[in-house]
Amino acid sequence: MNKEINKKILILGLILLIIAGIVVVLLKGFNVDLMLESHEEITYKLGKEYELKDIENICKEVFGNKKVVIKEVEFFKDAVAINVSSATDEEKAKLVEKMNEKYGETKTVEDLTIDTIPNVRIRDWINPYIKPVCISIFIILAYIAIRFRKLNTIKLLGNLILKIAVTILAILSIVAILRIPMIPNYITILTIVAVAECCVYLSKFEKNLVEEKNKSNKKKKASK
Repeated sequence: MNKEINKKILILGLILLIIAGIVVVLLKGFNVDLMLESHEEITYKLGKEYELKDIENICKEVFGNKKVVIKEVEFFKDAVAINVSSATDEEKAKLVEKMNEKYGETKTVEDLTIDTIPNVRIRDWINPYIKPVCISIFIILAYIAIRFRKLNTIKLLGNLILKIAVTILAILSIVAILRIPMIPNYITILTIVAVAECCVYLSKFEKNLVEEKNKSNKKKKASK
């Protein structure tokens, strides 16, 4: 009885979690990593070593709460690339002013290298995974069709697909609600989770199948 209640609570919790995730995605979308979004990259050549912490503090003063990713672009650490979601002319001028004050330079906005980086399309994330996923699905379907050919294969596949879909939707909902930045590596993680879920489900099902077979054999022996 307790197991049934706990199962119902778990199902209800997952449904509410997925609904909340869908609402967040519809209202705000996923929190995509800045380096995958369309953004501006501002390269400032210092000609001397610097501390990233100092650059971060300057960027906080200039860009406020905007997304910023700072990268070293030269081997000798004498240039820095400041990636920001967007930068106004005023912010660019203020950035140069603050950097000049900190490092004793006399640069102007014209001395900066400013590039607009286009966003990375989601299909570009997925393309490398299409072939291995299709091969994995084919192998799993072939195994199920052969191993459980005497059972209701369609029902078995339906339950398996439902479990995998719920698990993936729950993970994506958590990512959306907690505003965790989306990165291409998540495709790998979700694929691993799906394969693991499939293995666990089939393993349990096969174990139950073996137990039922053993019980049936015992009954036959007892009847003799």
